[in-house]
Amino acid sequence: MQITALARRLLNLVFTLSSSSTALTRPRLERRLGVSSADLNQAVAELGRLGLLDAQRLRLTFPGLALAVAAGANKSQPRALAPQAPAASAIAAPIALFSQREAPRAVA
Repeated sequence: MQITALARRLLNLVFTLSSSSTALTRPRLERRLGVSSADLNQAVAELGRLGLLDAQRLRLTFPGLALAVAAGANKSQPRALAPQAPAASAIAAPIALFSQREAPRAVA
């Protein structure tokens, strides 16, 4: 499947902006891509023809989402911090299941 450079940029931009709090509009896409309305319409039509973008709603289809991710598009939001090491009591969980005053016994 051959996709023009502008259509690929549009695909990645729609993926990136899809989770933003503001509505995804054609003027906003034109400004972000730095293209004219005619060029944007052509790219939207191309992605719509290929089944990668719902042209009316400006939303990616599942194949469009898969292609955007495979092409290396990523959300611009920071990743969550790495999890911290578990507490010492969590590491010794099997022992903590029994009372400290009672000897461990077999559990069926």
